[in-house]
Amino acid sequence: MRASAMGSTLALLGCDGTMAVGGSFLQPWDEHLGWSRERWGQSLSGMRELGCEEVFLQWVGLEGEPQPAWDARAPMVQMLLDQAAEQGMGVHLGLPYNEAWWKVIHQPDLDRLADFLRATGAHGTSYMQSVSWPGHAAFRGWYIPYELEQYHWGSAARIAMLVPWLKGLSDAAIATSGREPSVSTYSSEMESGELLAQVWSVLLDHVVVRPMLQDGVGVHGIANYERLEPLHRMLLRRGTGFDLIVEVFERLPDAANMPGEFRARPASFERLQAQWGIAREYGARRIVAYALDPWVTGASEESARLRSAWRAAMPQP
Repeated sequence: MRASAMGSTLALLGCDGTMAVGGSFLQPWDEHLGWSRERWGQSLSGMRELGCEEVFLQWVGLEGEPQPAWDARAPMVQMLLDQAAEQGMGVHLGLPYNEAWWKVIHQPDLDRLADFLRATGAHGTSYMQSVSWPGHAAFRGWYIPYELEQYHWGSAARIAMLVPWLKGLSDAAIATSGREPSVSTYSSEMESGELLAQVWSVLLDHVVVRPMLQDGVGVHGIANYERLEPLHRMLLRRGTGFDLIVEVFERLPDAANMPGEFRARPASFERLQAQWGIAREYGARRIVAYALDPWVTGASEESARLRSAWRAAMPQP
């Protein structure tokens, strides 16, 4: 029954072939602020050619940025939405992101954590209520740009803080867009996969949200699916809709133990085929790449080789 349901879901997303995706993340950097409409069109066209139908903009901006940077964000988002609409694509917009997230949640000070959650929750809610993006033809929903895992959120005290924060953002997202928001999750190496499933069981008892499961293969290899299995089974048992994030990069071995640095290269086509073999039977509502740009649509020779193999493996019209 799972395989049949999965087949129907993938067909709706245009993912009925060997290699295709329903969407891709796009992480906005300073360079994107200067992109023209033509440059946005080229980027989206490259993703569209690989079967991508939806883009998840990781965040619309960074909390605490100088005002000139924020002033440049709205035209960037407008161009992205306009160009996506022209190409028949949809866009999920990530809320403003606070870069202090990892530093704050790693500290034992629960009072500071509570203050941080209140501030980010209020900022995210205010942003959703103040913009008109949900009325755009290409808008597909809000994305909450904070990754949830069991190492920092596994205790009862922290879950009790996480639930109202996430519920507040979810309620605002639904009120402003009529759609449940999405949020990413992964299984930390520091705790068991069973604990991750327990955290999400509590969250889903109180919050309407779409979990996006990061497969973690770009860092930990294909065996990382085993860490996700307790959460995967729980979601299937509950009948909760979820997305699967397929990482299309490979972290370089010499970057594994360098804090603050991330160096990677495009994944091999053979590894991606193994990931897609799992993804097609996983029961996800959407399969989302992380990330077509730059790892597959980029200008490097490795990206070009992967792109060529990907196109050759796509279903023919």
